Amino acid sequence: MSYILIDAGNTYLKVAHIIDSKYVDFNYDILNYENLFDDLLLKLKNYSPSKVIVCNVNKPGIYSIISDVVLKLWHIQAILVSVEQDKYGISTCYTNPNLLGSDRWVAMIAARSEFKKTLCVIDCGTAVTIDVVTDLGVHIGGLISPGLNTSRKSLGLNTNNLPSVDNVDKNNNNESSFLAINTEDAILGGTLYQLSAYIERIVSEIKEEFGEDLVCVITGGDADKVQALTYHYFHHRETLVLDGLRILAKAISEKESI
Repeated sequence: MSYILIDAGNTYLKVAHIIDSKYVDFNYDILNYENLFDDLLLKLKNYSPSKVIVCNVNKPGIYSIISDVVLKLWHIQAILVSVEQDKYGISTCYTNPNLLGSDRWVAMIAARSEFKKTLCVIDCGTAVTIDVVTDLGVHIGGLISPGLNTSRKSLGLNTNNLPSVDNVDKNNNNESSFLAINTEDAILGGTLYQLSAYIERIVSEIKEEFGEDLVCVITGGDADKVQALTYHYFHHRETLVLDGLRILAKAISEKESI
């Protein structure tokens, strides 16, 4: 069976192609949303998948565009992932599972599949999400905060004299200290230390409650930057949401083969 997996995040869209239950062909591309229909059409036109599975946390219109492309190419309906209360090894305590981000749910499924221990799953993207899953697979809750680039942009939008800065690394040209000697680098450094300290503190408190055996899994575009500034050990999984979609694809394939 051949599947196209699509992780439609807040900032970028990731596309992966997998083949059969062993997933021997797994590589992915990142697209932006500016010319999504044409770019996605060009990206996918040479494939012939059995199914397309989509995790969308962007606007509903993004899923509509994806659906239009899929329908145009293969005359099939793209499958939109929705959170379920108790499935694929995860049971959520969220009071309304429909309000739990599907990307968080799919990421927890992937982490749980790899590590059968108490988990802290962190996604450092446009928003930063932190979720805890017990060794029995119970999602007991989580936290959401602004991501690195979101914080940096908000300073430019909500202050009179501070610029909006891009989410890039720069040298502050101050070889004697980590303290910046220009405003842009001060924002870049300050927001990075703020986010890293926040995650370090939260993980420390979770470990106090659940023990040092807690397994921390991190993903998202800023994961490597955060990981470099904290003393906790993280298992960095770049494609955690896509890995979760692979698990769903496998389950769908096995169900249909019965």
